[in-house]
Amino acid sequence: MKKILYIFLISSLIIPLVSCSSKKKKQTKSSKAQQTSVSKKTTQNKLSKASLFSDDVEPFYTVDPKLEDIESEIALLKEKVVEYESQISTPNFNTEILKLLKNPTIKHEIQLSNGTTIQGVIIYENADQMIVETQIGQLQINKNEIIKTNDVLPPTANLEFVGDAIEEIYNDQRAYQGSIKNNGLKRADFVRIVYTLHDENSNMIAVDSVFIDGTKKIFNSGLISDASINPGDFATFYVVIKTTDEQEVKYFLRDIRWEYFE
Repeated sequence: MKKILYIFLISSLIIPLVSCSSKKKKQTKSSKAQQTSVSKKTTQNKLSKASLFSDDVEPFYTVDPKLEDIESEIALLKEKVVEYESQISTPNFNTEILKLLKNPTIKHEIQLSNGTTIQGVIIYENADQMIVETQIGQLQINKNEIIKTNDVLPPTANLEFVGDAIEEIYNDQRAYQGSIKNNGLKRADFVRIVYTLHDENSNMIAVDSVFIDGTKKIFNSGLISDASINPGDFATFYVVIKTTDEQEVKYFLRDIRWEYFE
């Protein structure tokens, strides 16, 4: 009986102690858990603040641009517009493109009061102004700015005989040896000297021609000729004309004929 009482007393003392210790352990664990959750929330708040306000981290929402950024973008756009307008006003042409352009024939030369000379073709004119078609486009000119207007002729060859030719008379033919000069501004090609013999009644007895002994020229077609004469150059010729005893030659006429080739 005493043993039973003794065990009961001991158990009654032990149970409160165990319950207290378990409560303390629970309280300790709960306090640790609360501290851990608080520290996690604090860390998350710090990380979120750092991610929101850090310059190295790209924000997940749109941020309004600063005034300095807008001004810099406007300045960049202005530079691009100026560059584009300059390219339009002063286009660049290479040599191949310029070869494809058909330049208008220059027929008029206009001298202005400011010292400028304009070459082109006058396509419109009234009492106050004129419009000139030039190689760079149409120009509108006021009449009060014009000093003088001249007609411009295209460059041509001008071939002339140099003195009298040497005449050789035979029984059945006549020969003429001489020279010519190009006093023009353009090369003459396939230059030919033509002689015609006439009787006393101006009837033609015989006619013949010969190409000059001139400058050798290779044309774009591949044709080669030595009957060209450049501006300011001389060339010689020797033409032979067949005749008969039936008609007497009283006089002769001579002519120079030529062509232009490239």
